[in-house]
Amino acid sequence: MTDFKDSFKQMIHEMERLVTITNKRSVLILLQHTDEKDTAPRVPAVRESITNIIGFVALGDEHYLPYIIDESVGVVDTVMIDMDNKRSNSQRLCLTAQQLAESKGMSVAYYSDYATWISSAIAFMLEIEKKFREKNVFECTRLLTGRNPLATEMILELINKGINICLLKEEYPELRLPIVGGHITIDSERIHLVDSSEFSNFDVLVGCEIQQTSPWLNQLSQMRFKYIYDIGTRNFSQSFIETQRENGAQIYRSDDRAGISGIVLNLMETAELISSRLGRTSIGGIPVVSGGYVGKPGDIVVDNYLDAHVILGIANGDGSFKKNLTTEDTNNLQRINKII
Repeated sequence: MTDFKDSFKQMIHEMERLVTITNKRSVLILLQHTDEKDTAPRVPAVRESITNIIGFVALGDEHYLPYIIDESVGVVDTVMIDMDNKRSNSQRLCLTAQQLAESKGMSVAYYSDYATWISSAIAFMLEIEKKFREKNVFECTRLLTGRNPLATEMILELINKGINICLLKEEYPELRLPIVGGHITIDSERIHLVDSSEFSNFDVLVGCEIQQTSPWLNQLSQMRFKYIYDIGTRNFSQSFIETQRENGAQIYRSDDRAGISGIVLNLMETAELISSRLGRTSIGGIPVVSGGYVGKPGDIVVDNYLDAHVILGIANGDGSFKKNLTTEDTNNLQRINKII
């Protein structure tokens, strides 16, 4: 606990220093360890994005949260909580973090760490392959290894994007994909089961949180790949990497910095929209709405119901705009136009 406290205090001081220099918002992201046995907290490095200073703590045990939140008061503006169901105590972690942060006056936001990792990883892969332009990314033969919830999410996202994926028959004897607490069965023409003894060449290998002691590494070592992606951390042993590099493979570890920065910005923008732009009021006795609030027929849609400057149209009552205006609609538009 002492080592963790020292690391966390150092991170908070670094966040405070960067906030003072840049005047950016500060965000603390509370991650969850995916390994149920992993409970000791870890503190990755602070990141500075275009709009935010971002600190991280990876947790497996909610008992550290009182200390984390207490030390964050006065420095952290928003606590972002990884809401994925990764562990048996995931819900308890989320609820405890929310209650403690809100009790100290900090705003709380939720995000999916899995979804962020996966969207970042896929964007990373496709950009790498587009850069070298050897073939259309939809034509690549991709082998994915790793049988866990993260791998399942990756498979689903790839096939949703129209990208084919191969799985080893030995690792996936049937298409029951693991999720936290169970399995789902997938039937898709984009998933292909392959026998490792019949295939020796693939364009791409995607490793999703496999263990370096995985029995599948032996089969993979006999294959040749053009691109290898480590999704997560340290999927592949040093000897495996050296062998594949000698065979001409380009090896990358997916970097989720863009994804984390993007999701933070998205959540901050959403929070600002809902807190200051989403609503309904009246101006001069005429009802106005903004920010995604579905107005009644005849309500005037503006840029900000609390401080209107731009008229966007007349609500149709179903989320769309009226195309045929009544005399009353036209009169209300003219009146609002004069007021704002």
